[in-house]
Amino acid sequence: MVVVFGSAFLWGPAALGEDFAAVLPPILVATAAYTLVAVLSGVYYGARRWVSAAGMTVTDALLRVVLIVVVMLLGLSGPAYAWATALPFLGSVMLLWIVSGRRAMRDVDFDVDVSQLLRNSVSTVGAALGTGMMISGLPLLLGVASRGLPQMQLAALILILTLTRAPLVIPLLALQSYLVVTFRDHPSLALRRTLVWGAGLVGVTIVLALAGSFVGPWVIDLVYGPDYALSAALFGLIIASAGMTALLCLTGPAVLAAGRHRAYVAGWALSSIALVIGLFLVPAEVWATVAVICAAPVLGVGVHLAAILRRPRS
Repeated sequence: MVVVFGSAFLWGPAALGEDFAAVLPPILVATAAYTLVAVLSGVYYGARRWVSAAGMTVTDALLRVVLIVVVMLLGLSGPAYAWATALPFLGSVMLLWIVSGRRAMRDVDFDVDVSQLLRNSVSTVGAALGTGMMISGLPLLLGVASRGLPQMQLAALILILTLTRAPLVIPLLALQSYLVVTFRDHPSLALRRTLVWGAGLVGVTIVLALAGSFVGPWVIDLVYGPDYALSAALFGLIIASAGMTALLCLTGPAVLAAGRHRAYVAGWALSSIALVIGLFLVPAEVWATVAVICAAPVLGVGVHLAAILRRPRS
């Protein structure tokens, strides 16, 4: 919260506009409350309380939908949407803590001392910054770095990126803790599962990219109109970029479960840095922008795979 508040004057006016002062308080509340969500979700996954872990995700989403619908029906302004987005983090933690949180805490033990736990946590949070930049923060990053793109091309790119990442990236992102537990519980199978599941994900990506290149332009034209049209080849490349990001979301938990926190954060950091630098350096052209989005996660996957293939530490 201190970092967000202290740096807000640097990014707030550009990102939030005239509602900056009114939207900053719910952002600070969400920052603190999401920390609690992450910790309690981690407890549930570590204790293998799958129903409670799913309950946290579902409760948070349902509360947010309800509050946003209420805000829409009341005709309230932007800051009200910000509060409707932030408060479900806190509400879901409170509800799940009452239902099962205290009992789950009794089932959890730490396999490292406090200092190592803090170092691991800092590494994981560092990687999460890269995750946020490459996934949920990508539209904002595109808006800042790709100002030279025609407005409708940029809008179409953000729209299609959002739609095509839903079936590939979002499920794997939601399963991060589950994958960590799975790889940790079966270390002898971690490498094989990573390679097999990764190959399967690449195969699914290829199929979706081919299908999307044929169907995608027609669907976008039907639903959103010709102003959001992009070429069929661009559709395929955008879907491929989603698949590469999803692959990074698969190799990351495998590295983390093996205790290689530095390699984990290095993969995400390299991908996010390459993404930011690439978007600012390439020409203001949609093909170049999509190529950077597609190539950046491949670098992180390479770092993770190199760490997984190394001989296990004694």
